[in-house]
Amino acid sequence: MFELWVYVERVLGTCTSHVPMVPGRGFLVRNGRLSFPGGGPVCIYALQSVLPLLPLKERISDEEKNSDWLWRVHEAQCPDPKGRVIWRIEQRPPKHAPLPPATVPAPAYGDLRVSVTEVQGTCTAGMRSGHYALVRGSSLYLPQPFCLYALQAVLPQLPARTRPLLPDDWMVSENKVICPDPAGNVIMRIDRVEDD
Repeated sequence: MFELWVYVERVLGTCTSHVPMVPGRGFLVRNGRLSFPGGGPVCIYALQSVLPLLPLKERISDEEKNSDWLWRVHEAQCPDPKGRVIWRIEQRPPKHAPLPPATVPAPAYGDLRVSVTEVQGTCTAGMRSGHYALVRGSSLYLPQPFCLYALQAVLPQLPARTRPLLPDDWMVSENKVICPDPAGNVIMRIDRVEDD
């Protein structure tokens, strides 16, 4: 397997993320876990465009160049046509050096916290109760590595949950999401910070 360094290669428009994405900002994928240098942030909308490519890019190595488009693709674009943030995906030989500690801002009113509340099986990505991610505006911060599959399960709900919800919205009473890996059964809870 490869280690991936995913970073902003160029911005062809104006990024309107809570913390605008700039060239050089990026994250590491190591054995199915995402790590942000310094804790982040990364735009949650851009991350949704990049995430589906990562499990395959960790593994592709010796296929015929013409056998699959993914072998040739090394870039992904954020979905905002005004921002046009281009992300580069670099495959690197795996390293085992520890990651530098993350510094994540203190949560503020209106932020979201995605917390691992329970691991009912064996999580191969090392997720444990207490691991969390913080969402501020459209920016995602990770104080520790976070499983990319668990993140894919929770990410589609985050933009809606950052906004006020109507009392009869199912998201008001249902705030738990389970990782798609049945061996891990990692349960995550999404809370607005004022609900903590």
